[in-house]
Amino acid sequence: MVSSATTSNRDANLVDVLFSSALEGEFVRDQLSGTFKPHDYSKTEETDTDTTSPINANKNKHPVSPQLKSKLQSLEHQAIQAAETGNLTLALTRLTDILDTHPYYASAYNNRAQVYRLIGTMDKALQDLDKAIEHAQEESVLGQAYTQKAIMLRSKGDQDGAYYNFSMGAKYGNHVAAVAAPKENPYAKLCGKMVSEAMRQLVVAPPKH
Repeated sequence: MVSSATTSNRDANLVDVLFSSALEGEFVRDQLSGTFKPHDYSKTEETDTDTTSPINANKNKHPVSPQLKSKLQSLEHQAIQAAETGNLTLALTRLTDILDTHPYYASAYNNRAQVYRLIGTMDKALQDLDKAIEHAQEESVLGQAYTQKAIMLRSKGDQDGAYYNFSMGAKYGNHVAAVAAPKENPYAKLCGKMVSEAMRQLVVAPPKH
């Protein structure tokens, strides 16, 4: 088992890579939680008792039985395998087939957004992430969607949008978002610049002889 400290260090390093490398905004598949992986319904999440929460509202509007979840997860896994072998066309087709028959299955929107991003159709990817956010019935799926959207928006230069979505991703338990949100805080950035400027002005030039 990886310790929480090790996980936090890994996430912090990942965020630094995403923010500073020439490939800014690109995903590191094995490190971004949930990337090209369907939600694991076998894991028990904390029960949200807030009946006004969007997650519970979605569960009430579009209940999904465990049997159906298992079937959808299996179909989604086939799409993921296609994507991982480089067959993005097949992956896109299979994810679209899932969503044509089950348009409220948020995890498939998350994964199709990844496929759209890889084939260069960023607008469609963002639309799918909005759908994932709209229909999510699990916090992990919702947190992943917000985090993916934040990274895409940051790559497009939308700092405010990135900060908001990272904050929401952190709210719903995504570790990468929890590390990234403070780095994107516009107020923290402004304060940092002000402090740097103040320190620069406090530097006294050496006396001339």
